[in-house]
Amino acid sequence: MSQSGMTVMVVDDIANNIAIASQVVKRMGHRFIEARSGEEALEKFLAETPDMILMDVMMPGIGGLEATRRIRQAAGSHWLPILMVTALTREDEILEGLQAGADDYLTKPLSLPVFQAKIQVFARIAELQQELSRRTAELSAYYRQAEDERRLGARLMAYMVNREGLDDPNLRYRVTPAWHFSGDLIAAARTPGKCQHILLSDGMGHGLPAAMASLPQFDTFYAMTELGYGIGRIVEVMNSRMHTMMPQGRYAALTLVSINPAMGAIEVWNGGNPYPRLVDANGKIVKHWKSRHVPLGILPPEEFSAELEVYSYEGECQLFLWSDGLTEAENAEGEQFGAERACATLESTGPEHRFETLIEALDAHRVGTLVDDITVLMAAVPAPGTMVQPVAPVTDSEHGSNGLRMSFHFEAQDLRYLDVVPALSGVIERIAATKEHAGQVFLILSELVSNALDHGLLRIGSSLKTNSDGFATYAAHRQSALEELQEGFVDIDIEILRRDNRKMVKINVRDSGPGFDWAARSQTSPSRLYGRGIELVRRLSLEMQYIGAGNEVVVYYELSPVNQFVGSNQSHSLMH
Repeated sequence: MSQSGMTVMVVDDIANNIAIASQVVKRMGHRFIEARSGEEALEKFLAETPDMILMDVMMPGIGGLEATRRIRQAAGSHWLPILMVTALTREDEILEGLQAGADDYLTKPLSLPVFQAKIQVFARIAELQQELSRRTAELSAYYRQAEDERRLGARLMAYMVNREGLDDPNLRYRVTPAWHFSGDLIAAARTPGKCQHILLSDGMGHGLPAAMASLPQFDTFYAMTELGYGIGRIVEVMNSRMHTMMPQGRYAALTLVSINPAMGAIEVWNGGNPYPRLVDANGKIVKHWKSRHVPLGILPPEEFSAELEVYSYEGECQLFLWSDGLTEAENAEGEQFGAERACATLESTGPEHRFETLIEALDAHRVGTLVDDITVLMAAVPAPGTMVQPVAPVTDSEHGSNGLRMSFHFEAQDLRYLDVVPALSGVIERIAATKEHAGQVFLILSELVSNALDHGLLRIGSSLKTNSDGFATYAAHRQSALEELQEGFVDIDIEILRRDNRKMVKINVRDSGPGFDWAARSQTSPSRLYGRGIELVRRLSLEMQYIGAGNEVVVYYELSPVNQFVGSNQSHSLMH
């Protein structure tokens, strides 16, 4: 229908009837076209596409009924009002006209006021139909755009979330979204020292808005893990970014885990998620971590706590994390799956089938449409003293040149705010000679610098770590002492050299402290939870020497070893 009005076609074989109808149509401001037969009506409909047709029934050739049928078929889904004009008033004949496709009828002789009223009615309907068509087109365009955005969002989310860390053979997981997008997101990656970091985020709400609230976490998680930062520092930066970037009221429950198999320790930061459970080989839940923090993004940086809960484990274990969608999944009677049912399933199943059995029990319980996303993740935790990813032997030509030396000096104000070893990890990985050995060099540096800080400058005794609860006390005491550190320094020298015709890296760490009894602390036993770091360095290195009172240590690490793999089943394991 044009802006000036409708196009009305009058079909009649009598010229006088057409003339009368044309006057009414034109007077009302509408465009008028005529047809003298059913055949001509069909041709003009195809050529002109009128908005309304006044159709006489009785005409030679193709009559009004047949012309109506053909026009209605040609119009398809296009809305087109057709008024039948007939001198017949029998009910069955009127019904036949309506069945042929007419919308209404007029009787002869034609009443001009009634004809005019009918045109007004159908003009209003045509306007409404036109508006409906416009709205439908807008909705279709919006739907297509939304689908394009959904596909783009899905691709972006897949890129952001599904990094290679989730392909780790130690991991099993399943994410079941309630909508197109899951507000539950997971991530996993390893530090240069081969600690495994795991993230489970449950964004507020469902779908893409919930998922988007978690996205700022992922670049931070992967980038800082790759550099070797601990999860305490990582979660601080995550919270700061989320608090700054996200609108007020957007937050995400978050669990961050760090598994350090070399030292036999698990660190956890849990803010608003269900408790992670650690299950031993016999099916006993030996540890769970309560939610001790508020979800990410609620508190400003100055009020945020990155305090970790540390646990020293024994033997091979399995760590299970899940979102609250698992515990709140309901059966037909409205009964929730619950944490107790999940734990009972874990405790009654052997380690090789625990993950699958938990998923099967959940699927058998829940019915109907999901009301919340469900995520379940299991991490196999190696026995303490195990290191992953052995370094394969490499030829001397791959090691780069000899004679490289780097020195670093860190004052107290640097040590308070800077994680020293992660800051150096990028340098280590980019040196050709140490590239393939970056993980082992990172581990050695981490332990040496940690000892220099703890025993030299902060003067904290490792004996606090006599049990699992002592780890948390030790961590809190260390953080407090570090914040109050006013003086002292740590020097680090890294040199690539040849010794006895072997290519190696020499690492020298010296601090300004009074030293410590390194010999006593290197005497580890399976029952003692501290002193493992010195023994770890000793196992990794070709030679390790403490100088003087113990405030300086020199380590030689061979760059072309036959095997640098340390396993819990080997005779040189840290647990033996």
